[in-house]
Amino acid sequence: MNENEAFAALAGMGIVALVVMVALALAVSIFYYLTLQQAMNAVSPANRPLPGGLIWLALVPVAGLIWYMIYIVLLASALRTELAQRGETGDGGLAVSVALVALLVLCFVPYVNLLAILPAVALWLTHWTKTANCRRLLEGGQPALAV
Repeated sequence: MNENEAFAALAGMGIVALVVMVALALAVSIFYYLTLQQAMNAVSPANRPLPGGLIWLALVPVAGLIWYMIYIVLLASALRTELAQRGETGDGGLAVSVALVALLVLCFVPYVNLLAILPAVALWLTHWTKTANCRRLLEGGQPALAV
């Protein structure tokens, strides 16, 4: 095997790894957005600022990130209002949503992004969990963890 063949093989493995990572990220995103859609649909129409299906606009490149940040804050606010009207405790994940948006914005600042990425991932997972628990609570089920 000469140098060009070795380079081509390495490049091919890199492309395959990239495709697998993108496919995995897309699959995780689909499950996450499905959770957000179900949570928005669990809110009564009077407290729902927009239809749950609009979260899928977050898959649009570039503009989708901005839409995602707006959506999660609106969703958390709607969940908080719905929980308050039903006499339940909890903020609907509003604090986590606002902190996540702030960290996502910091991820675009050079050098600061290196410090913000790990807390952003941790808050993203926390947000997913809190949103799923709020949805379960609103649908009459028991949340998996404390809201």
